[in-house]
Amino acid sequence: MVEADPDLLRIRPVDPVTFWDNLEKALAANPQVSADDAPMAEQARTLFALRERSASWKALIDRAALIAETELYETAKYHQVGVAAGGGWQRQENGGAWGTDWFGRAVAAVIYIYVNDYHEAAYFVRGTDAKGALLQGRYSYTVTFPKDALPPVARSRGGFWSLTMYDADYYMLARSPNGRTNLGTVNLDADELVFAADGSLTLTLSSREPSDPTAKANWLPAPDGQFALIVRTYVPTDPILTGAYSLPEVVRA
Repeated sequence: MVEADPDLLRIRPVDPVTFWDNLEKALAANPQVSADDAPMAEQARTLFALRERSASWKALIDRAALIAETELYETAKYHQVGVAAGGGWQRQENGGAWGTDWFGRAVAAVIYIYVNDYHEAAYFVRGTDAKGALLQGRYSYTVTFPKDALPPVARSRGGFWSLTMYDADYYMLARSPNGRTNLGTVNLDADELVFAADGSLTLTLSSREPSDPTAKANWLPAPDGQFALIVRTYVPTDPILTGAYSLPEVVRA
């Protein structure tokens, strides 16, 4: 479906105008919900009844859905989602294991479509540099992992990590000059990246191809305008799960 229509996922899947009617149909088709979702389902059914009571109640509740949808999409930006995870990065600590954090789950649905349980995959996001300025492709940035400080994942159990580039709309680049939209374990396994003499690894992020051979080998192309980053760590180990590990800062050159 996505191959046939690459912009398919840019369309918001929830229509706030018909939200309550659609939700009522969904709950009618799925009357049994999880224990965590039971209070939310009960609240929804109360609102369904109020909408039927009068035109005034319906107008008020319908307007609430429009306001909530606008606020949700304004909130769901990579540069302002989650809690501080060190090095200027953020993450949703309860990703994929929401419990009754319905707002957190809604934000994740807007950004990610869906997420794994954080024990299976932890996601780190950012849209700013070390000084808090929005990331812009016209500048050059570096991300330097010290020796033996790459994201700790359980390679023996299929774990891997990747740093992915996104445009201002939070979608991967449609075209990349070197074919890369992310860097990580796959590139390391292919022996494509160049480490420094001290064992550190510096990745370069920019819209312009670096002239330095090492920077070029470790280059992740950025769009011309604003961009955002996400590090995915699959099968993360305890340092990530406990918050002991911090990703390095994104430094503007």
